[in-house]
Amino acid sequence: MKKRTTLMLATAIAAGSLLFSVQGTVNAQEGQSSQQQTGAQKATVDSRANVKHVLDQAAAHALTPGIFAVAMKNGEQWSYASGQASIHDSNPIKSNYTFRIGSITKTFTATIILQLVDEKKLSLEDTIEKWLPGVVKGNGYDGDKITIRNLLQMTSGIANYTTKEFIAEFEKTPYRNYTADELIKTGLSMKPSFSPGELGKWEYSNTNTVLAGEIIRKASGDTYAHQVKKRIIDPLGLKDTYSLGSASHIPGVHARGYSIPMNSKDNKLVDFTDINPSWGNAAGDMISTGKDLNTFYSALLGGKLLKPETLQQMLNGVQTELGLYGLGMIGMKLPNGETFWGHGGDIHGSSSYAGGLIGGEHVLSVAINAMHSDTWEQRLSVIKAEFGQ
Repeated sequence: MKKRTTLMLATAIAAGSLLFSVQGTVNAQEGQSSQQQTGAQKATVDSRANVKHVLDQAAAHALTPGIFAVAMKNGEQWSYASGQASIHDSNPIKSNYTFRIGSITKTFTATIILQLVDEKKLSLEDTIEKWLPGVVKGNGYDGDKITIRNLLQMTSGIANYTTKEFIAEFEKTPYRNYTADELIKTGLSMKPSFSPGELGKWEYSNTNTVLAGEIIRKASGDTYAHQVKKRIIDPLGLKDTYSLGSASHIPGVHARGYSIPMNSKDNKLVDFTDINPSWGNAAGDMISTGKDLNTFYSALLGGKLLKPETLQQMLNGVQTELGLYGLGMIGMKLPNGETFWGHGGDIHGSSSYAGGLIGGEHVLSVAINAMHSDTWEQRLSVIKAEFGQ
């Protein structure tokens, strides 16, 4: 038995009882004999033991019900899950579960923009004003000076609509529907954080990606969600990946999802499994699985979705506290010197990260059915364990 204590959180969600402790479960397609392991095979097994240990440590955290990772390396897939699917029973979390991917959605949105660039339907140097005339004007904003590249790279200076106040209000009415126009206007109601493209300036803002989604709609004649389905989900066979708009349910088998409300005084986990994700829009409303995310990032980093020069543009990042921030992609330097390219996702009830190495031969997705101040470090530890050997 494991006692879930309440902890004072160091940070709030805006960046973003007694329970049974379930032993981690493994689903590895290793095909190895313990008597006939080569040195390389043994190194692989040892590294996986380290990943499993890190996952078990995360699941022992008082505010982390469960966690799982799904990896693929050179065509071999394996997965491991540890902890519970709910804080109210002992059912184990499983690595094939669907979950809300939050801001991992941004990589999908950016990929669609860059495919449109490859098709010469738009340019990264096009301004917002060209595609959304009159939308970004006033209150210190000038859409003529903000490019699509600025939006995807978070160098526009446009304020983030997901403030602490916004999140607290959302938590009171988690089934409320938000339109893209409403989200954009909320962001633009605040003054710019800096001038577009100002040297050394960067700020994460969901408003940027919602605007990018609207540019997709204008350039393609279709919503970002339909374009993602047409260009990525269907061609790659991502059978468990969705953008459901305002639908509150999570398709498929899934865990319960928990967060600590913004203004919580007791810091207890609250069930936010069913919410209206429309407040995330093109910046964070999607649902997927570890396997599907690995397929996507493998194809993207393997050069199957973009031309080589366009993929290089995507990975041309500016230095931030998160790592190198490219166009809807984050590059994290690993202890062994390699760079893990992907994106994290935090949304009520779910904290995840997915990506891999350039070339797409080694990818990983990790998901936690809760969001709290330590989930960032928990996900990072799993990535380092898998790739930092």
